[in-house]
Amino acid sequence: MPIRTFIASIVATSLFCFASAAGAQMSAAPIVSALPDITSVSTGNVAGVLHYCLGRHLISHSAADIVLRPLEARRDLIGSPDYVAGTTGHIIAGGKSFSIGRASSHLQSQSCDRVLRHAQRTK
Repeated sequence: MPIRTFIASIVATSLFCFASAAGAQMSAAPIVSALPDITSVSTGNVAGVLHYCLGRHLISHSAADIVLRPLEARRDLIGSPDYVAGTTGHIIAGGKSFSIGRASSHLQSQSCDRVLRHAQRTK
């Protein structure tokens, strides 16, 4: 095979692979849109989810401790159904439940980060 034909074949294959990957990325639905609306999560659920996320190293202790200390002082939250659901990795928002553990690792991190940021804004 002449060198020009060989190089042309490599270039064509590379362009096809690049175009296929770009098309797949553009046609895929934004995965972050699968996350629940964090603004409607109860305080008890936030506390439980943060414990879940800490236990799985999805958020840092230093960032979460500042938010969790005041929440842990509220004994009415600990043991509530929303708190218990949160500690098992379920975000309860708008009457729907989102399971962090069943999501991809990227969505798990995004979920925990969103709950933490929401807690930081509302503390």
